[in-house]
Amino acid sequence: MLLSNYCSKHFKYLDFIDCGETQEKNQLVNSPKDPRTIAAIESLATGILDPVVEQFGELKLTYGLCANDLLLQIKKRPSPGIAPQLDQHAGYEVNSKNKRICQRDGFACDFYALNTDSLAVAKWIVMHLPFDRLYFYGKNRPIHISIAPENSFAITLLEQSPTERRIPKNIKKAQFLLKE
Repeated sequence: MLLSNYCSKHFKYLDFIDCGETQEKNQLVNSPKDPRTIAAIESLATGILDPVVEQFGELKLTYGLCANDLLLQIKKRPSPGIAPQLDQHAGYEVNSKNKRICQRDGFACDFYALNTDSLAVAKWIVMHLPFDRLYFYGKNRPIHISIAPENSFAITLLEQSPTERRIPKNIKKAQFLLKE
């Protein structure tokens, strides 16, 4: 399998590997090694992102795969809110001690639609698509979305407070759909 191949109608594996500012800056080898990661990338692309593209148009991926070399670079930066052991960006990849980076199964990416605010896109996902976790950071911020073998449909608000800190708030589907 070539990473330059399409994993879905609209996305190549490389789209998930070569995205994010730390990856772009450092140009690391950020390739998946575990075949389950490759399959999970494909599932996310076909099950979530392709339908979103068909509904809203072009997407920009802002954070995709986080294999061990990229993780080591990210840990060096002051990045509040990054939780590699929880956020599923690592898929099934392992660290230098051969332990899974994230114990949750599945895969995640962050993205935004070029022509639609993130609240409209996130509400559409919640109403129409199977997902594991959706982190909502605000109307003009990327959406974090993940899939897993057993999707939990968990929604977490991470909007910025007046103190500049993001405090996670888990909410139910009905509450999120009423959000303005």
